Amino acid sequence: MPQLITRRIITKADLGGVEHFCICAGVVKQIEEERAAAGGAIDIKMFGVLNRAAQTARQLAAEFGLTPTSRARIGTVQADDDSDNPLAVK
Repeated sequence: MPQLITRRIITKADLGGVEHFCICAGVVKQIEEERAAAGGAIDIKMFGVLNRAAQTARQLAAEFGLTPTSRARIGTVQADDDSDNPLAVK
């Protein structure tokens, strides 16, 4: 994220989409944790919710350059520097 912010690929105008990505990823994680806690049983309704949230998260990740393919496409293949605040959007 810091690199995408520095290169102005993600700006303040994109924060809503970034938030939506985080929410969708969180929904996927929460449903998967609940499934694991229930002994691994698959609830077909929750699987549908998980599937839609995962698909949306993947699409948003690609939009924001958060996948290897999208990073290569926009030319942001640089080493990660975790010392930056990833939310310090300019």
